[in-house]
Amino acid sequence: MGTEESNFFHYLPISDWDMEFGFYVTGGGRGTVPPGANYPLGQHPGIYHFSWERGRELPEFQIQFISTGRGEFESTPTGPVSIEGGTLFLLFPGVWHRYRPVRATGWTERWLSIHGEFMHRLCEQGTLSPHRAFAKLNAAQSASFLETFDRILNRIHTDPLRHTPAVCANAMELLTQAMEHLPTRDTSSTPASSGRTTPVDDPIVNRALDIIWTRSDRPLSVNQLVAALPTTRRTLERKMMSSLGHTVLDEINHCRLLRAKRLLSETSLPIKSVAYLSGFSSQERFRRLMQSKEGCAPGEYRNRRRAEG
Repeated sequence: MGTEESNFFHYLPISDWDMEFGFYVTGGGRGTVPPGANYPLGQHPGIYHFSWERGRELPEFQIQFISTGRGEFESTPTGPVSIEGGTLFLLFPGVWHRYRPVRATGWTERWLSIHGEFMHRLCEQGTLSPHRAFAKLNAAQSASFLETFDRILNRIHTDPLRHTPAVCANAMELLTQAMEHLPTRDTSSTPASSGRTTPVDDPIVNRALDIIWTRSDRPLSVNQLVAALPTTRRTLERKMMSSLGHTVLDEINHCRLLRAKRLLSETSLPIKSVAYLSGFSSQERFRRLMQSKEGCAPGEYRNRRRAEG
């Protein structure tokens, strides 16, 4: 931790309940790097510490805000980017990056690490992307963003051993403000996908979708899904086909495949681990679905995505 009260960072203890909630804070900090100082300030835990020469990949998402000073940033998706005061940027899990202040000016930084299924859903639907991770805020926007940022950082600094509901609520507020400033995707040239593109009105289908997208990383059959709903399998299949144009199993497979593709693109996990973390009962089942839907094996898909990046 920094020696001055204004310079600090903390990594929060996370419980199983926090992870099951689907959105949680793993750490945060604030610091002013004076001109000529070494960077980063302080010695962070191994998986977070980095040097400009090596860069790093984070295991979670991070909101960064540089309020004053200048610096430089580089990631695999963006390439080199110049940073100046009032710059907001996001970091994504498994995406190589590095950043530092210009030695002649230094900078003032604030950061918050967040994670959970909610964040991955935002990426899966294209709301967040490492290709659109930067925004330059004007004076009024910066003041509002800093007020929210300091509110959560002060809570963390006051009680760093607890992940309180207030911390989570403040983090969601900060994320909401960040998303309002970040560039939005261009949907005019986005090809149609097999996923949902419009809201679903049927409450039974909505509940089924919630269970699928929340629990399909674990064993989940169509019969198990039906058992959790006030309906029959025949009725659910009819409603799903009417609302989405495909079967219940198709939706389960679609969810698992999207999760697996994200893990292939954003992490270096072994293929077997990707299969099981995504909910597939076997690596072979995962391979067959990838071959059917993407026209290639999981390893080839990962290589292709990295080449595109």
